[in-house]
Amino acid sequence: MATTGPPRPGDTSSPDDISERTSFPDSGASDRIATAPVSPHGVGFFGRTFESLRNRHYRYLWLGVMTGMSGTQMQFLARGILAFDITGSFFITGLIAVGFAPASFFGSLVGGTVAERVERRTLIQILQVWQVAIALGVAIMLIFDVLTWQYLLIASMIQGLYFAFMMPARQLMIQKIVSKDLMSNAVSLNSAAMSLTTMVAPAIGGVLYGFIGPEGVYLVVAVLNCIAVVFMTRLPRFEPDPNAPRRSMASNVIDGFKYVRKYKELMSVLVFAGIVMILTMPFRMLLPAFAKDVYGATPLQVGALTAMTGIGSLFGALGMASLRKGQRRGAVLMVSAFVSAIAMSAVAGLPFYWIGLFLMLFVGMGEAGRFALGQALAMELSDDEHRARVASMFEMIFGFMPFGILAVATGMELWGPTTAILAMSMVLLVSATVMAVKFSKLRNFV
Repeated sequence: MATTGPPRPGDTSSPDDISERTSFPDSGASDRIATAPVSPHGVGFFGRTFESLRNRHYRYLWLGVMTGMSGTQMQFLARGILAFDITGSFFITGLIAVGFAPASFFGSLVGGTVAERVERRTLIQILQVWQVAIALGVAIMLIFDVLTWQYLLIASMIQGLYFAFMMPARQLMIQKIVSKDLMSNAVSLNSAAMSLTTMVAPAIGGVLYGFIGPEGVYLVVAVLNCIAVVFMTRLPRFEPDPNAPRRSMASNVIDGFKYVRKYKELMSVLVFAGIVMILTMPFRMLLPAFAKDVYGATPLQVGALTAMTGIGSLFGALGMASLRKGQRRGAVLMVSAFVSAIAMSAVAGLPFYWIGLFLMLFVGMGEAGRFALGQALAMELSDDEHRARVASMFEMIFGFMPFGILAVATGMELWGPTTAILAMSMVLLVSATVMAVKFSKLRNFV
């Protein structure tokens, strides 16, 4: 198999040129696609931040994430507004918002193992076509006026399986495309792509919702996922390693849990990310209902709120992508939880639309730390053999979200949305303080 070594003196080939000469089969940790060295020195902030995008195959993967997640973000917005319009209930809206979580949890138990054993490009394309089918199904039911909230719940549950298999497959592809030194940068840029879609897609979705209705939004979602499938065709096939040990699904799952338990820093990252997610995501998932009830917001204004969160997430994720070893990344991860807690308490305590619009920037920045940097550290701390299973565990965390979302949704019903969000932010502030003290190794991790 052809390999890529350090550039010879006088060799002016670009990383893309070297990538073209690299053979494609995925036959082991050392056989990565396009691992051409890129000097981290003298390239400045932007050079460091966007370093992985110099890799042509990573660019196609990144663009596929952009288009697919744009559709997903539009779908989240439309589904939240639809659910509240149909039912007028915070609880049912919250139930639909977390419908994907149980499927994501149980699917994640085997998602990493499946990603290790099948060709990953084809798996991702099948999942993207799955997204197209979900969007078209809801659009058709809207056109024929037969949609009920139960169908939205089923669509949410099906989408949970999509994320359970998509995330580990995508992480394995990143692992094979870029070098280990760029793993943190590539994962953070992947998160930045998701943040960018959170910034732009909901705002566009809110405008489209007002002009062409929810059925039009779902048709646009289907088209965006079709474009994502096309981007994936530009990538090589990523075959599983034929020499990898073959064990049962159960053995693989148990081995993954044992591996995480063995390494305290890795365990701390997963626990920290899980607790913070349970205490921050309910606000994000219930934002359409919160905005309509507290601000009397229109679909466009709801989209603007979500977009401002995306702007904050984008800036946060790009900041995380610029970090390198030796820059106290563990402390940065922990600070992100405090940013989220303070921002959410301010949103709840100052229930005015324009103030909330500004504060959503900081909600997004805090979320970027938990998601982008937390996931990047988890991938960096994992070895090649277990990385897909660790990615599955990171995705499995979403399975615990119903506890947070349903609790907050119930609190909204009983005490009102501002009181419920304020209480949740206080719990997050206390939890972040306890974890900052207890997880000293993570706090000092560089």
